[in-house]
Amino acid sequence: MIKIWIGVAIIIKSKGMIKFVISIFTVLILLSGCSTKSSLDLVSSTVDLRNDEGRLGGIGITSGEKEGKIIVPIALSYDFVLANTGNKILGGAEKLNEQTFEYEDGINIHIEPNEKLKEVSEEVMGHNIYDEDTEGGLGTGSTSSPVLQPDQEGEYTLDFVLGALEENPEIKLAPSSDQLEKLKEHAMEADLIVSVEGEEIARFDLSNFE
Repeated sequence: MIKIWIGVAIIIKSKGMIKFVISIFTVLILLSGCSTKSSLDLVSSTVDLRNDEGRLGGIGITSGEKEGKIIVPIALSYDFVLANTGNKILGGAEKLNEQTFEYEDGINIHIEPNEKLKEVSEEVMGHNIYDEDTEGGLGTGSTSSPVLQPDQEGEYTLDFVLGALEENPEIKLAPSSDQLEKLKEHAMEADLIVSVEGEEIARFDLSNFE
């Protein structure tokens, strides 16, 4: 009887040890998974109306009274700072697209407007400026850091051209200043989408940064 109870006790203890060991391995696996998880933070986000030749460039007039003059457009310009707070490298710089001069394996950003911002954009500009495939767009520009090392910050910009501030034969006039201000007022009613090779890795509600 004593031997039997000892045996049972040993078996029960052994099972407990097995469960305990399994639990330890489970925790280690979970911790291991967390240690390799990438993390991205939006450090800052701003939007403004810009008429800056250094950033936006200019359009040269090739004929007429204003021939030779450079027209600098006005744009709705976003500036973001992203931080890699994980321990994995994000993005890459090996697949250069020679047509767009962008890295296809790099960190890519775009803005997904909410319904209100879409409506305002269509009211002010006649189309959704955030839709790259829409007709009537005047162009966009961007700068980015294709790769973020762990604990590294990178600057990203997006510029949506809205037109010219003076009459010219090359680019249409921008809407009135009141209309432009209305567009700017709603410009943060959107999500910032961050992706790598078409896969979304982060999404931020810009209305939280107003």
